[in-house]
Amino acid sequence: MVKADLISMAAKNLMRRKSRTFLTMLGVLIGTTSIVVMVSLGIGLQESQEAMYAQWGSMNEITVSQSYQGYSSSEEEKEVIVALNDEALEYFQSLDGVTAVIPMVRISANSATYGKQQGWLEIYGMNPDDMAVKNMEVAHGRLLQATDRNAVVIGGMVGDGFYDPDGGSNWVEGETYEEYQARVYEKTAGMLDKKINAEFMNSETEKSKKVTFQVVGIMPMENSNYSYSAYAPLDVVQKIQKQMMTSEERKQKKRNVYNQITLVTADVTYTKEICQTLRDSGYNVYSVAESLEGVEDSMQVFQLALGGIGAITLLVAAIGIINTMTMSIYERTKEIAIMKVIGATFTDIRLLFLTEAGMIGLFGGLMGLIFSYTLSFVINQLSGDFMGNYMGTGEALHLSVIPWWLALFAIGFSIMIGLLAGVYPANRAVKLSPIEAMRSN
Repeated sequence: MVKADLISMAAKNLMRRKSRTFLTMLGVLIGTTSIVVMVSLGIGLQESQEAMYAQWGSMNEITVSQSYQGYSSSEEEKEVIVALNDEALEYFQSLDGVTAVIPMVRISANSATYGKQQGWLEIYGMNPDDMAVKNMEVAHGRLLQATDRNAVVIGGMVGDGFYDPDGGSNWVEGETYEEYQARVYEKTAGMLDKKINAEFMNSETEKSKKVTFQVVGIMPMENSNYSYSAYAPLDVVQKIQKQMMTSEERKQKKRNVYNQITLVTADVTYTKEICQTLRDSGYNVYSVAESLEGVEDSMQVFQLALGGIGAITLLVAAIGIINTMTMSIYERTKEIAIMKVIGATFTDIRLLFLTEAGMIGLFGGLMGLIFSYTLSFVINQLSGDFMGNYMGTGEALHLSVIPWWLALFAIGFSIMIGLLAGVYPANRAVKLSPIEAMRSN
């Protein structure tokens, strides 16, 4: 039998009982929709988690901070620090997969003023060229340059750390969090090209040093990883830090030059490997990639659980296909007998019933996929803003995500379910005796 005739005959047979065929396809539609939407929710939640973690830093970055490793026998120096110095920089640069090493120091002003407003300021010192390596960007102004001295680039929420001593709190009654963020960012943007006066005090000598910084750049509001900090040239911050040190801190500083060092890797695979290597060496390390690893594992289990629930629904649809095709055999016994008498082979008859079952799976799956996309769109419209605020990304997130591979899997799985469900009815049709069939009609 020609393939085109086989498909045409299968389609005509299905159209004989339109209502029954539609109801059978409806079962496949519901099963397909259940699988696609359930799995899409798992994927959407995972991507939302990744977006949230991405706000905390790049997947290709490792932060190495000061670490304490046991005790020494010396009475003068009990704590042994795993040093973050120039030798550590050379070691980090020698690691396979490391593309950049960024040293940083951190200082906090005892007090700071901006115009008539008072507040606080946390400043990170870093080499100007390293800002581009860390993919730091500004929404207003510019990044640091090699010729800068007392210039700073500030995060979008730094203005939140300053207040008018005569004006009360920064909060406005009845204001939403989004409105509050927008107002603070507008206030921070107004600090561009203005001066911030910061005072740093040595707690041991009680001597203070006042430094005036010029704001040359404002970072975007949505970049929460840098939102509340300021960034100045490394050598300038190191000079201020040295003046703030106590005698004990000066001893420690001989070995521990930097507060933290950021390693940039070529790939997230290197990130995880290097983290383990450094941790084994006694360094205190943190990476978003490692934090996300546990989330990925739990999300995969969650997706499998949701997909399993949807698969049960599709299994019920398969039983419906078996029932429909079996009923079709009893209604078409004479037709099957005639086909055998005029020369139709067992393969032709088997393929005819398998084609009918496969078409039910195909069209039921296609309708289910269309319905899944529609339902996914509605879910995202209703929950997008809520998810963005809940995850702290500042933008709408999709709770339901249907990637192309999930759509193809849904169609393929629906066809496979249809074909498997059609095996039993097809074998029943093949085994039907033409003589008995003719007698029974």
